[in-house]
Amino acid sequence: MANKTLRILIADAHPCQRLQLERLLNGLGYYRIAPVDSFEELQRLVLCALQPFHLLLGNIELASHAGVDLARFCRVNTQIQHALLYHSAQLNVPSVPQAERQAVSLSLPQVPDNDALEAFMAIIDTPLLLGRLPQPDTLAAATTRPRPRTYFPHSVFNR
Repeated sequence: MANKTLRILIADAHPCQRLQLERLLNGLGYYRIAPVDSFEELQRLVLCALQPFHLLLGNIELASHAGVDLARFCRVNTQIQHALLYHSAQLNVPSVPQAERQAVSLSLPQVPDNDALEAFMAIIDTPLLLGRLPQPDTLAAATTRPRPRTYFPHSVFNR
């Protein structure tokens, strides 16, 4: 199930590609999307953001026109957690080991299609297991034997 709180940026100078990517993301259940059409607008939005963006879907040529390496910009910027960058061509999203999923950045040869985008979102939108608390000894001992069922015929709940 999609995490509907993910904040996503789409950076592409071509309106049709931005719209296509936004529709693909909407189809996957993501709706907090901000499209931008220039690197200056992207930079302004990222630098002024109060919360980090979970994902940047960006056309590499958008930043190269401004003389910026978009992959490096994403790596050094703490306001962008993950990046899926593409050039203006069929796609395979490589598998990323679970241990390396803290900040995933990929470059693709063309605009991502539905399969590539779905595979990438499955990589970055996995629930994190923060930890498990140890059970107290009394609770652990109680779970080893089944509790007898108690029947309360005259309780408030069965009136």
